[in-house]
Amino acid sequence: MVASVTTVRGAGAEVGETARMAGESMASWLRDFDGYRGILIVADGETGRARIITFWDSMEAIERSERGRTQVRESMVAAAGAEIETIERVAVVFEDRVEPGPHADPEPEPAG
Repeated sequence: MVASVTTVRGAGAEVGETARMAGESMASWLRDFDGYRGILIVADGETGRARIITFWDSMEAIERSERGRTQVRESMVAAAGAEIETIERVAVVFEDRVEPGPHADPEPEPAG
């Protein structure tokens, strides 16, 4: 598995809410691409930065989707008043996610 990691900056303290809304819009659209495996967005309200991480079967899948993703990414970033700092393609070398059990604390509400 591979990932595309885009770092954006400039949305200020509201970066988490802005990034969440963008992610909700992108998720259903990204599902139409062959090789798409998921999205994760992390945000830091102190720095105004967010990282949008999309997961793909292969570098070829990223490349096939590049043109469409670029257009959507640029329009969303412009609408949010942010700017793209970096875009990287990386290999996913380890993943460990644990689903919450029946007695786990509920997930915290998004800040904002």
